[in-house]
Amino acid sequence: PGLLAALDRYPYGCTEQITSKALPLLYFDQVAQAMDLKGADNISERIKQAVAEILTNQGAEGGFGLWSPGSGDLWLDAFVTDFLSRARAQGHAVPDRAFRSALDSLRNQVNYAPDFDATSNGGGEALAYALMVLAREGAAAIGDLRYYADVKGDDFRTALAQAQLGAALASYGDQPRADAMFRRAGGRVLDLTATESTQTFRTDYGTNFRDAAAILTLAVDSDT
Repeated sequence: PGLLAALDRYPYGCTEQITSKALPLLYFDQVAQAMDLKGADNISERIKQAVAEILTNQGAEGGFGLWSPGSGDLWLDAFVTDFLSRARAQGHAVPDRAFRSALDSLRNQVNYAPDFDATSNGGGEALAYALMVLAREGAAAIGDLRYYADVKGDDFRTALAQAQLGAALASYGDQPRADAMFRRAGGRVLDLTATESTQTFRTDYGTNFRDAAAILTLAVDSDT
C-alpha cells in the first residue's frame, strides 16, 4: 500500500515519472485488488492513460523527450520502451506503429553507440539496457550481444549493465555467455549493498539499492 501511495504522489509529469508511476502497476494490479486498495479498480485505465501520455512525447524518429517529442537520451528511450514492451505482454493496448518505431529508434542508437572502455571509467549503461529490451522482443543482433560480452564485458561502468547484457544473452539462449556476465555482476553486488550517504545524479536515474534488486531479479528471470 505504501508503494502504491508513493507512486501516486510523484509530483511531475515528465516522461520518466509517468513511466515510473505506471510500470509497477503492471505487476501490482492483482496485489492491489486482493488488498482492496484505493484505486485498485481502475489500474488498467491508469496504465492506458500513461501509455497515451507517454506517446505524446514520442518524436518522429521513435525516441522520447522528457517534456515534449524529442530524442537524445538512450537510457530514457530504453526505459520507456521497456514499459511499453511489458505492458503489451500483459495484454494492455499499445499502438503497434508507435511501439515498432520505438524499437527502431533503439536499434539505430545501438548501431551508432560510442565506444567505451574501462580506462575511461567505463560506460555502456544505456546501451546494455537498450540491448536487453531489444533482445526481449527478438530485435537485437546476436553478434552485437556476443561482441559486448566477449570484448567489453569488464568495461561496463555498473554491475546492472553487466546483468542486463546477461539477460539479453539469456533471451537468445546463449546461457554460457549469460552466466559469465552475471558472474561479473555478482562479483560487484557486495559493493552495492553499502548505504548511500548522499544523493548523486546518474544518467541511468539509479541508486545502488535499485541496481542490487534489479540484478537479483534479472538473474532469477534468466535462470542463472
